Amino acid sequence: MLESVYTEAIMSKRFEDGLNEDIKLFVSVLELKEFVVLVERACKAEELVKEKRKVEMESCDSRKRQWNKSFQSSSKKPREFSTRSATSTGFSSRNKDRNAHSVADVISANVGHMRMLASSVVPKITL
Repeated sequence: MLESVYTEAIMSKRFEDGLNEDIKLFVSVLELKEFVVLVERACKAEELVKEKRKVEMESCDSRKRQWNKSFQSSSKKPREFSTRSATSTGFSSRNKDRNAHSVADVISANVGHMRMLASSVVPKITL
């Protein structure tokens, strides 16, 4: 029993360490040691982070459209600024942390490790 608690704490720590910083921030505050609960909360945090990014992108797009409309009404060359690339508008930092993983990536990476731990902890029974 003590050994399974120990391995669950290790799995939880490894799982948390592999999450991207936004999700880790949400989950680490909870200080969860039960692996299943940690995974559930991380999934919910990931949904919140995705929703937040979506709202931020929509508000940014809205501001850009408003700016373009005001610029186009006062300019003779309306296409001058609409040909800018995404990197010039500040979206190049979207993938700034390529080592951070989503919850699904971390879960799939941990499944093999959990199987290995389980096979070493639980003795094989032969009939």
